[in-house]
Amino acid sequence: MVKTKTEARQALTVKRREAVGSRPVARLRHGSGLVPGVVYGGAHQPIAVSVDAKTLVRILHSKAGEHALLTLKLDGESWEKPVLIKDTQHDALDGHVLHVDFHAIDLKQEIKVKVPIILKGEPVGVKQEGGILEHFLREIEVSCLPTEIPSGIEHDVSAMRIGMTIHASDLAAPAHAKILTDPGAAIASVQQPKVEKPAEEAPAVTEPEVIREKKPDADGEAKAEAEAPEAKKEPKAEK
Repeated sequence: MVKTKTEARQALTVKRREAVGSRPVARLRHGSGLVPGVVYGGAHQPIAVSVDAKTLVRILHSKAGEHALLTLKLDGESWEKPVLIKDTQHDALDGHVLHVDFHAIDLKQEIKVKVPIILKGEPVGVKQEGGILEHFLREIEVSCLPTEIPSGIEHDVSAMRIGMTIHASDLAAPAHAKILTDPGAAIASVQQPKVEKPAEEAPAVTEPEVIREKKPDADGEAKAEAEAPEAKKEPKAEK
């Protein structure tokens, strides 16, 4: 099942950005509420722009998300183009957007785009057989017109048993799009749960017994001396 295509285009107004380079961009990000970006594609040269951070985040969190088709306008100018959000860079610590790339497109020319794969249902192999569902490939590449980008491709996995795998060829292609991903690419599989073997106890190491020669103690020495015959005494000289 293919989810409905993206909604009607949203309009987004950006400002042309004159200052470029790492320092001006860093100043733009901090305290101004703006995100630096660039518009490229088509016959025109890349344009450095800045966009309101809150507006951009709202679009990214919408139903279309990063696949949103937008009408981009330059503030105070007559320039207007249909664009796709091609790429976003996020801060590794707090996740806020650091940079955004807009790709200007021709609405009558097909494009390549990746859309999410949505697995529906609970596999029999998981529910009844105790298996584990592993989802390998979460996006699939399609070719379509910009106005026909599907928001996602759904696939029912309810009938999957342990040992079964679904591939890209098992997915239903959108009506106005062609799947470009390798048909043999594995999407998901139900696998036997891993059984951990109990750790084997190491055999106890027996140290060899060391036999030492016993030394007589003080009492023993005294006893031996008492039992010894009396030493011969020299006879006394007669007077």
